[in-house]
Amino acid sequence: MKHRRGFVLLDAVVGMCVVSIVALVVFAWTKNQRSVVDKLYLSDLAHRTVTNVMVRDLAGCGQPEVLNGFELTLRDGKIVLRIADRVFGYEYEGEPR
Repeated sequence: MKHRRGFVLLDAVVGMCVVSIVALVVFAWTKNQRSVVDKLYLSDLAHRTVTNVMVRDLAGCGQPEVLNGFELTLRDGKIVLRIADRVFGYEYEGEPR
């Protein structure tokens, strides 16, 4: 009878270890996916902001200093967007107008 209790206890401990490892993997994967989605969102927002800047430039409107949360800098046909610790750089292609 004592041997059966020992095996049941050992089985319970191993089962809890397996459950803990699976939970750790799931939480780590979820955190990684959230960071990937945040980076993709910020990159997409930067692309959309640059498109807005180019359209405003073609229309001859003035450019604000901050657009969609990005600090906007225009230099020599280059567009630089800064937000928090990220910097996005874009350059006009083709013939200058």
